[in-house]
Amino acid sequence: MRVQHWYSALSQGLLNYLSRGQLLVLSACVSLGLVLLGNSALSQPNPLETVIEAVGETAPTNAAVYHFKVGDFKAMVVSDGTLSFPPSFFVPKADPNAVTAVLTEHFLSTEEVFAHVNALYVETDEHSVLVDTGSGDAFGPTAGHLLENLAAAGVAATDIDTVILTHAHPDHIGGILDAEGQLRLPNAQFYISQTEAAFWTADTVELPKSLLDEETKAGLMATAKGNLMAIRDRTTLFTMGDEVIPHIQAIDSAGHTPGQASYLITSAEESLLATGDVFFSDPLNLENPDWEVAFDGDPAQGVIARRQLLEIVTAERRLLLVPHMPFPGLGHVRPQADAYGWEPIVWQFTV
Repeated sequence: MRVQHWYSALSQGLLNYLSRGQLLVLSACVSLGLVLLGNSALSQPNPLETVIEAVGETAPTNAAVYHFKVGDFKAMVVSDGTLSFPPSFFVPKADPNAVTAVLTEHFLSTEEVFAHVNALYVETDEHSVLVDTGSGDAFGPTAGHLLENLAAAGVAATDIDTVILTHAHPDHIGGILDAEGQLRLPNAQFYISQTEAAFWTADTVELPKSLLDEETKAGLMATAKGNLMAIRDRTTLFTMGDEVIPHIQAIDSAGHTPGQASYLITSAEESLLATGDVFFSDPLNLENPDWEVAFDGDPAQGVIARRQLLEIVTAERRLLLVPHMPFPGLGHVRPQADAYGWEPIVWQFTV
């Protein structure tokens, strides 16, 4: 009993002072010492194993928020988490050998496409704005962390008064409702394009050109209709080209969905285009912009929209926020032969 009491007290104090590696070494040393004390000591539980497990559970993680400015506006990219899917699911019509080759060239997995889910938070002169709401509970534990990451950055769900939706796919609107069907953002007014809202809330919704399987399409439809109907009494509809709120203009980006909008945010002499899902992945969509994407409701129109936007943003050297590019998803697109390449921002440690 005396040995066990000493061992427990020691282990409790170690958690605050030693790294995981140091604890592993110490565990081995203490175990050796207990061998010398006799078998009765070895029969006691090893509290250091519990301590080591606790260290693992509290291991540091990389940044989930990136602070920056657009002119006079404070802004953050906030991670909702990550998603992954097989390349053959993502670009089902592309030559598999070509897909493998381009992924291998860029040191990327050939087994899965790894997609970040980035949301944009902006403080304008008048509003606390969130562009898209993340995945909520739609995709399991790897995503759905937007509100907890906002809270860690000092922004409560109740602080957000404006939510502007690019489109109504689950990874962009899944965070509207919690598991009990209650609003996660109770003080927000929502904005979405009239075309997008009308499509998903119609009596009959069809996706005849989609490359997705019927089960996946049914899930998209149910989530979109359920979430959009839940906020219909606090939703403002707009048409493309409108100034949704002061300083934020809707740009037509249909193709991925019938009414998808990108948003041009302007303050002082600076601007940022939040693209929505016009392109998703570098290099698959930028070096190969004509590869049709399964998630596009109309894949052929998705290629047209992608080509049009990429031509414009390269000519204008526009700063972009892209929801599924590697966090923080901020960067520029540059011409590259007859296609495009991605230039991420240089990470800034002060704002």
